[in-house]
Amino acid sequence: MTTLEKTKDTTIFSKEIFDTFAAAQDDPQWLAEKRAAAWSIFEDTPMPTTKDEPWRRTSLKRVSWAQFSPDVASSVTPVSALSDLPVVLQQLLDADKDAAGRLVLVNGQLIFADVDPALAEKGVIFTDLHTAVREHSALVAEHLMAKAVPPSDSKFAALNAALWQNGVFLYVPKNVAIEQPFQTAIALDGAGASAIHRTLIIAEESAQVNYIEEAASLDDAAPGLAVGVVEIIARENASVRYVDVQQWGHQVYNFNTKRALAYDDSNVYWDLGELGSRLTKTFIDTQLIGDGSNMQCNGVYFLDADQHVDLDTMMRHIGYATGGDLLLHGALKDAARAIFIGMIKIDPTGQLTNSYLKNQNLLLNDTARADSIPALEIDANDVRASHAATISQVEEEYVFYLQSRGIPRNTAIQMIVEGFFETVFTRMGNERVRDRLMDAVTQKMTARL
Repeated sequence: MTTLEKTKDTTIFSKEIFDTFAAAQDDPQWLAEKRAAAWSIFEDTPMPTTKDEPWRRTSLKRVSWAQFSPDVASSVTPVSALSDLPVVLQQLLDADKDAAGRLVLVNGQLIFADVDPALAEKGVIFTDLHTAVREHSALVAEHLMAKAVPPSDSKFAALNAALWQNGVFLYVPKNVAIEQPFQTAIALDGAGASAIHRTLIIAEESAQVNYIEEAASLDDAAPGLAVGVVEIIARENASVRYVDVQQWGHQVYNFNTKRALAYDDSNVYWDLGELGSRLTKTFIDTQLIGDGSNMQCNGVYFLDADQHVDLDTMMRHIGYATGGDLLLHGALKDAARAIFIGMIKIDPTGQLTNSYLKNQNLLLNDTARADSIPALEIDANDVRASHAATISQVEEEYVFYLQSRGIPRNTAIQMIVEGFFETVFTRMGNERVRDRLMDAVTQKMTARL
């Protein structure tokens, strides 16, 4: 009996479920062995509790695991043309704009896939993970569930490694720079559906790529489970921009581990928008392995009702003269709660590190709550590292000023929140990415304020 089965409900995550799932996969031997090993790790790893420091402010006691299933049928069927997708999925994919490639996964099933043929001729690979395992086995086997996010990383990383239904594989060869972004929509459809998905991005030396991943529920009220892993490999002088727009329904429980390995003189950018889910716990970790490597993280969250989002970030400086810069702004209303844990860790080899993180929160009423916990762990003596955090309320003076000019109160508050987020949006160097995140945030504010 697994740890999850020791809850008051009988969980879907039983050995019988795993055996049935594994038997149904057409996995090569190396992957079947990795899945089996991951399941053993999952069984042996205790479920996180509030006694564990990273989970001290996020309890899983109220999660009814029995309501989730790995094989809920979707009403969305595979299509060969973008225009044949449901409108909501077309909107997630920016169907009216150009893209280097697009993928759609619903309940773990591939619904649509497309890639620019000119890029494929250059050796670019953009496909679902099942196809990548079959057609590019050696390349995938070297990196999947290996150095970036091994199954031993955590309880949910092990669960993902054992039970991932499908995912995304993006490979950019040496010296290939791609202007248009790749876009993926990951959706849940139906009560109790699960999305256990994995993304693997490899950018070889001097490659440049932008990737946008959007997550959404087709029914905002339907309960669901999402367990995601993202592995990014940025080789020497490569540039990778990963964009995450999370708009799960308000009854979705969402758990993620996202980690990038940055080699010499590479640049990794994280652009994040956390808008949905009932409960989210996400670990975002950048390992600055190579000398001169850099990371930048720009993120916003807008939470309402009883939403609970817990973001745990780390910038680990291992190489010489590396840089890190994180800016995260959040606005909260109703009984929503946000937790930010931000760590700057500098190894003894990380001399001449320059790293900074800042988290700012705007509370829109007295019942919302934000906890901001920045931290430093420095083992080198020639570095610059600092952090800042603020939690404040909307200034009534500003609201009154706008109202005095004929602007309704809700509109005034929306304008203040948009201005609060603008500082983050202006840091996003890709205009397409900036507009996509800004639109997503504005749509939610318009509906909720």
